Amino acid sequence: MKNFKHYFPFQPEIQASTNSYIELKPIGQLIGKDIALFYQFKTNNDSAYSISLVPDGCFDILFCCSSSKPSAFLWTSPFQRRKQPKFLSNCEYFGVRFFPEQGMIKLKYPMKELLEQQIPLFDVMTGDLSIIEEIAAGKNFDERIRIFKKFLDRTKYEVDYDQKIIDYAIEKIYLSNGVLNINHLSEEIGYSDRYIRKIFEKHIGFSPKQFCQIVKFQNSLDMILKADNPLLLNSKSLPSDNGYYDQSHFIREFKKFVLLTPKQYKEIYKPSIPM
Repeated sequence: MKNFKHYFPFQPEIQASTNSYIELKPIGQLIGKDIALFYQFKTNNDSAYSISLVPDGCFDILFCCSSSKPSAFLWTSPFQRRKQPKFLSNCEYFGVRFFPEQGMIKLKYPMKELLEQQIPLFDVMTGDLSIIEEIAAGKNFDERIRIFKKFLDRTKYEVDYDQKIIDYAIEKIYLSNGVLNINHLSEEIGYSDRYIRKIFEKHIGFSPKQFCQIVKFQNSLDMILKADNPLLLNSKSLPSDNGYYDQSHFIREFKKFVLLTPKQYKEIYKPSIPM
């Protein structure tokens, strides 16, 4: 069992676009190897139409806690920043972000078919529909976390061998900060590049190469938004620390994911990120 994560995916625009945002990372807990984050927020008139996701390779389960219209959906990673418009105004939402290699939730379809979408939860997974009403009725953030943990106990399934390959391969990618030769990984695991790509697309939705790019992007995003020194954006260390050839390569790859340069993104979303 892994006790330490080398990858902490986050979505700065959720916090920036909503009210009363809170979160909890289950670090040190048994579920921490599968769940990256519990979080909760309340939409306003603007955020019902303006929340965007950036690539992180994860998927979230998001519960709308409306007393009259409770619902839940699977919220999947895009490969490019994408606006998510389907939210109720002035409504509280409770979310759970799963690491890409998670082994707690079994979906009916390959993740490749589910990327960049909001899909009603029980269209894509089996389970007890009562969890939606239970979460919506939760009195606060902590109680909803407890309710969801009990739900996970009821939905456990036996992890297959392909999932174990995924888990091993992704740990290698995390340790390399996304700078990993996929051919070398294939030789080490003992399976062909084609087979590894196939199971990556089934379980994560992205190829190993794409996932490496996402890890590099998320690592650099974290450094950019948390850095006090504005000169970091122009330094050579940031690109090299995250596996980019040079500054121009870094800016080009960053812009591919969020449609903004690192400097532009930091100027817009820096105030929302806790230091």
